[in-house]
Amino acid sequence: MAEAAPLLDVRDLHAWYGESHVLHGMTFSVRKGEVVTLLGRNGVGKTTTMRAIMGIVQKRAGSVRYNQSETIGLPSNQIARFGIGYCPEERGIFASLNVTENLLLPPAVKSGGRSTRFMRCFRD
Repeated sequence: MAEAAPLLDVRDLHAWYGESHVLHGMTFSVRKGEVVTLLGRNGVGKTTTMRAIMGIVQKRAGSVRYNQSETIGLPSNQIARFGIGYCPEERGIFASLNVTENLLLPPAVKSGGRSTRFMRCFRD
């Protein structure tokens, strides 16, 4: 039986901040139902990898495929429409709210501009 294609497939991903080449050939894949964690010391590229996947880094190269669709040439707002989300490490939460209430605050935007009442990450 053939193995299903990855839901997220990152191949030879590179990223630059200005002229500085800061991410060098990151490769990994995530299949439906898997949980993947990026681990490492400060400054090794965990956040840059996520920012490059989302198209938040201005200069990037390589391949990022979501559900077999190439996203490397797309702007971040179009990538978000696939359902890929990035939660920055800043602590922008409201202490008076519980986890669910904090996650319900930002509406997820569907194609056509309609919003929903919840956020979704990696969906198929």
